Amino acid sequence: MLKRIFILSLCCFIALAFSTVSFSQEEPAETEETMEDAAVTPDTESPESAELTKEEVIATDAEKAASHFDGLNHYVNSKVMFELSVKDNLLADKVMYKINGDEEMVYESPFRLTEEGKHNISYYGVDRVGNKEDMKYFKVVVDNTAPEVSVTASQPVVKSGEKYYASQAFSFSVDAKDNAAGVKQVEYSFDGNTYNEYVAPFAFDSTGDSSLKLKAKDNVLNTTEKYSLKVLDENGNLQELEGDSVAIYVDNTAPVVEIKADKEFIDKDGKKVASVDYTYEVTANDTESGVADLLVRLDGKGNFVKYTAPIQFSKNGEHLIEAKSVDKVGNTSAVKLLSVYVDVIPPETMIRTVD
Repeated sequence: MLKRIFILSLCCFIALAFSTVSFSQEEPAETEETMEDAAVTPDTESPESAELTKEEVIATDAEKAASHFDGLNHYVNSKVMFELSVKDNLLADKVMYKINGDEEMVYESPFRLTEEGKHNISYYGVDRVGNKEDMKYFKVVVDNTAPEVSVTASQPVVKSGEKYYASQAFSFSVDAKDNAAGVKQVEYSFDGNTYNEYVAPFAFDSTGDSSLKLKAKDNVLNTTEKYSLKVLDENGNLQELEGDSVAIYVDNTAPVVEIKADKEFIDKDGKKVASVDYTYEVTANDTESGVADLLVRLDGKGNFVKYTAPIQFSKNGEHLIEAKSVDKVGNTSAVKLLSVYVDVIPPETMIRTVD
């Protein structure tokens, strides 16, 4: 009788043990790849980005859990949670784990790794009769740092007064670097609202005031809008701007060039006639980025040279002044022409007697 009661009690105990196992999964974790599938879980789910503003999308990305495997390393951000589970043929009991060789702990609930850098999670299962699983390891890199971004223009962006100037001839290339999970995507915008994915150097698509903005994220969704851009100041010195937006005026208007004589011309059969006393002043005006160079050429000879002083002609005959100007962002004016006939031959007088 006592033997029957003992056997019945043992059966009840085994049934109760099966009903109270608190750790389960379909397959045991045998490799690091299995560990990644079972252990790395999203912390939160985000709303559809199409319904969010740009700022909300960036904020949402910053709150998302994300992981990435590049074929060599597992990367996560600090929002990722790690979940351990155990399965046994009869009496599963618990999971033991430790992080980076620290004190061993009993697993109770999902946990995060917040410190940036490399980590090693070691873990094993134990059943209720003391059988221990061989130790397993999962190596992971926590990356909470967004990419570093720099922008380079094909020609230096110019600071004139309080504004920065470029033209539609400028192309801008973006260099984004990430030392951990790697760059996932870079986008740019001229108005802060509409963004385009960066795949190749781009140019501004309109004239006037624009605002260059960028957005770069890595493979675990660390996102930044900050970037650096080199510009020339008024003294021609190269400076580096850093921020999340640069207001750039897109200048496609060339300077206006004028050539003026200091006296009125004498018209002779449609020709402008002048004496050697005439001087000719060349000017250029640019209301946007400003004049960088004023160039002249005389009588079609040689190359254009920098204009430095009023022009005077001493030889008799036709003379031609050509002038052009370049502004600080490279817009070049059409060539302005002035053709003048310089008369240096004095009149010849005669005398005769009249009977």
